[in-house]
Amino acid sequence: MNKHTAILAGVFLSMLFGGAIGEKSTQAQVMPQIPGAPAGASVRANLDFGRVPLYFIPNEGQLDGKVAFYIQGGDKIVYFTPGGVTFSLGQSQKMNVGNEGTASGKLPSVKENAPARNWVVKLHFVGSNDKVKPVGEDKTGGVISYFKGKPKDWQAGLPAYSRIVYRDLWPGIDLAYSGTANRLKYEFIVHPGADPSRVRLAYRGVEGISVDQEGRLEVRTPAGGFKDDVPVAYQDIGGARKSVSLGYKQATRNRVDGEAFSEEGTLGGAHVYGFEVGDYDSTQPLVLDPALFIFSGYIGGMNNDQGRGIAVDGSGNVYVAGFTQATETSFPEAVGPDLSHNGDYDAFVAKVNASGTSLAYCGYIGGTQDDRGYGIAVDASGNAYVTGYALSTQTSFPVVAGSYDPVHNGLKDAFVAKVSAAGSALVYCTYLGGSADDAGYGIALDGSGNAFIAGYTGSSEVTFCEFMGPDITFNGGAYDAFVCKLNSSGTGRFYCGYIGGSGDDVGRAVAVDVSGNAYVTGDTDSNETTFPELVGPDLTYWQYSDAFVAKVNSSGTALAYCGYIAGYGYDWGYGIAVDAKGSAYVAGGSSGGLPTAVGPDLTINGTYPDAFVARVTPAGEALAYCGYIGGTAVEYGYGIAVDPSGNAYIAGYTNSNESSHGFPVLGGPDLINTGGDGFVAKVNASGSKLEYCGYVGGTDGGFEQCQGVAVDARGNAYVTGYTDAGDFPRFLGPDLTFNGFYDTDAFVSKVYSYWVPVQTNAIGDFDGDATDELAVDLGTNGAWLYDGGSWTQLSAMNPEGMIAANVDGDAADELFLEFSYAGLWLWNGGAMDLLSEENVETMAAGDLDADGIDELVVDFGTTGLWLYDGGAWNQLSGANVELMAVAQLDGSGGAEILGDFGTIGLWELSGGSWTQLSGVNLEFMAAGNTDGAGGQDLVGDFGPVGLWLLSGGAWEQWSGVNADFVITADIDGNGDSEVFGDFALTGLWLWDSGTWTIFSGLNVENMVASDTDGDGSDEMVADFAATGIWHWDSGTWNQISGVDPENLAAGDIDGDNAEEIIVDFGSLGLWLWNGGVWSQISAANPD
Repeated sequence: MNKHTAILAGVFLSMLFGGAIGEKSTQAQVMPQIPGAPAGASVRANLDFGRVPLYFIPNEGQLDGKVAFYIQGGDKIVYFTPGGVTFSLGQSQKMNVGNEGTASGKLPSVKENAPARNWVVKLHFVGSNDKVKPVGEDKTGGVISYFKGKPKDWQAGLPAYSRIVYRDLWPGIDLAYSGTANRLKYEFIVHPGADPSRVRLAYRGVEGISVDQEGRLEVRTPAGGFKDDVPVAYQDIGGARKSVSLGYKQATRNRVDGEAFSEEGTLGGAHVYGFEVGDYDSTQPLVLDPALFIFSGYIGGMNNDQGRGIAVDGSGNVYVAGFTQATETSFPEAVGPDLSHNGDYDAFVAKVNASGTSLAYCGYIGGTQDDRGYGIAVDASGNAYVTGYALSTQTSFPVVAGSYDPVHNGLKDAFVAKVSAAGSALVYCTYLGGSADDAGYGIALDGSGNAFIAGYTGSSEVTFCEFMGPDITFNGGAYDAFVCKLNSSGTGRFYCGYIGGSGDDVGRAVAVDVSGNAYVTGDTDSNETTFPELVGPDLTYWQYSDAFVAKVNSSGTALAYCGYIAGYGYDWGYGIAVDAKGSAYVAGGSSGGLPTAVGPDLTINGTYPDAFVARVTPAGEALAYCGYIGGTAVEYGYGIAVDPSGNAYIAGYTNSNESSHGFPVLGGPDLINTGGDGFVAKVNASGSKLEYCGYVGGTDGGFEQCQGVAVDARGNAYVTGYTDAGDFPRFLGPDLTFNGFYDTDAFVSKVYSYWVPVQTNAIGDFDGDATDELAVDLGTNGAWLYDGGSWTQLSAMNPEGMIAANVDGDAADELFLEFSYAGLWLWNGGAMDLLSEENVETMAAGDLDADGIDELVVDFGTTGLWLYDGGAWNQLSGANVELMAVAQLDGSGGAEILGDFGTIGLWELSGGSWTQLSGVNLEFMAAGNTDGAGGQDLVGDFGPVGLWLLSGGAWEQWSGVNADFVITADIDGNGDSEVFGDFALTGLWLWDSGTWTIFSGLNVENMVASDTDGDGSDEMVADFAATGIWHWDSGTWNQISGVDPENLAAGDIDGDNAEEIIVDFGSLGLWLWNGGVWSQISAANPD
């Protein structure tokens, strides 16, 4: 189904919500222009997504008892103790990114265990009460868990606070710490009668401190410097805030109030400062408010952190798995250099809320050795499942009693852990392995919570946990791929077996369909004489390393198909996804020679590997498409996801820039590459072209890789990976300065795709009773009709689209349902009739010949555009449209067909002839009578060239800004249409009588115009995402729900001449809003 999207990145919440609902200008405003916006800039990654604020974590036994709280981030840890604060600042060697690669496809390397040097700085509270411990305030709702060792030793569900306070640290003076994503903030609360000159602080372990010309306190260390911002002071008196003069004051010698500081560490001495306070009212509280530029809120801890797997739930919460060097294991006693943080890795799992602004939880899974997380999946209840490998034995690794295998088997073992929805417990944690190296790379779930794991093993059947698998005998080489199905409780296997031959075979990813069949991809250098090729897209081994794809039947006892995806060089399969029809989608890397026929790019782009994307037919015997994504340098596709319409999303790595290397940037999140960058690309459902493709990375020559990708129901892509870029991210949002000193930080980013809802429901008068009925797609439950409070099933098949139209001229509408490869069907009050066996991409209806009866216009993809009239089909064009509408532009006769044909522009079909209206490709269009005269006018969004109006045959530019989408509505009841444009960051705007007026400072996700009160003028109903649904009438916004819906529609369901709002709330079911009253009409979740 062709879901047209206008792509724009989301931004950090504080920027997105810069305006308030209901904000309306007092005078007409000119629509703001975006200066210097490059062509194709309509797609940006929300790289601020997942940069969470600071969390103060209480020490409940996981650290030295001196520590009360600590915070950790990209490259440093801050410990809060009685008497002072300790900063452990990270520093390590430069990451080795290699060169542009070799013809053999050698990956750029990351020196993951490079020796790191941390520098310890201590801030001493001079002359304070060293018995005072900080207390936590303002719980965040997020929790931190350390799953290490035996369950009795876990520190699980630790609350995270956004603020801590040292009360009465000096007589009558409190010290409070809080923070945002990039700064640690501290303030002194001086109570009435207390003396602010008592506040003295001393840095130890630094080279020096000084006050710069702007009044900031500079602190210099061998690991880099940081600054305390210009301090301010104020008093709140009588409801007004009064500023008080404040500045830093350095001590002239390292002795304050008779207390001397001994030399400590390698630098020795203490650097003391306080504050110089101006005149103030000592009978009122005084606040001294500096701010410390020291922090960066990336997911992870010290040194090298990498995000490897990502998943998203139905509410838009994002789950990330990866690994990080352990940070909480020791507390540095001395200032100066510290090598105590060069330990092995722990796996981590983190849940980021749907807005990307805070952690719901972060948990560490590990022991005393090297333990890493690679794959993650999430079930309908929000439980997260993680796989990876563990070198740690059961004496320190958090295996759960009763899990399938609680005993380490030797060397590296694969592990599988289920994390509770709250993130505060491991439901199960088990090893999978034998006596040699074993690792889990990919994980997927079925509807019952059974986990499917793919990876590699060097263990033979003598020690490996093989059981009723597709092959229960190790096949030779250094390792075989394996696939395993664990039951939902983690206590046993349904099956576990090998996929491999006599060479080296690695399973890298797994997906599962609704029937429980598992799909595995990876790479092999086993030829067809020993590799279990069966039915498959290619049954011949080429050379070196070949990618493979295999389907394991639901019982796990045999392969349904298995074959190569390969060319003449090196080929690797890294990611796999499966759609509802059973087609498998594979992403990887290739040195060339793939069997390209249909694909986004059919030619290898250089002598180095390109990323590739391929779709395997449901039977597995052929490739539906296969093509490259790349430039002339190195590319790999590491992750892939597919949306309900069959669009594929690929995340990976590229070393090609857009100019000299020809990387195919197209409206992507970032169009410029200055080093090795991650990339994210969207391939359309037919595989024939890129919908967008762009970089995810910084500009200072740093290094990024996107390792995993997930997609939500609205086509928003979520990527995770790692970066060492000093300017990552670089988009709108707070200043999130990277302080990693060339270590890597895990990141999670959201690529916001504005989702124009495809109508998988239809509203019409299907029985001719002058009252609307509702036809709904209930997914696997089929298509249903809601009429007068009762439901009737129309079809057990799952439709991908519906439209209502009166094509026979009687009093009742007919319903057209598109069932993808099952074709197009007509329901006319009784039987379902097959109209076409072709797969529909999009359809529209209108009275084209002015006979009072609707005709149906259908785009059948590669077979072109067709008209259904009077029971017969006629081809209108052999070309495939990207966007289509029916409108009456000339005000007489029948309606016209408007088709956007991509690169050849916008065309109109009227009276049997096609006329080009524009040579520019549209992103969106809407029709309405904006001037109240003659026929309808056309509003077209042309992407980087802005928003234009076609009226009377002439185009007029309305705005140079690219709109997410527009709708027309008559909100004042005067017979002409007003236009509403959602301009993303600049909010929702109203065009009326030649003037733009801001309607709301917020970005909407969906909106409908509807006469909800029956007064003859339209009201607006808008979905503002996390702020819920709002209703606008006569200049006033009112919230009607705080829940973010999945879809909105309007119709007169009860026949009272006022329309009701039909809302799909996802897992909460389908609801009706009627004059201020909500009622649930179905508990099922519509598709």
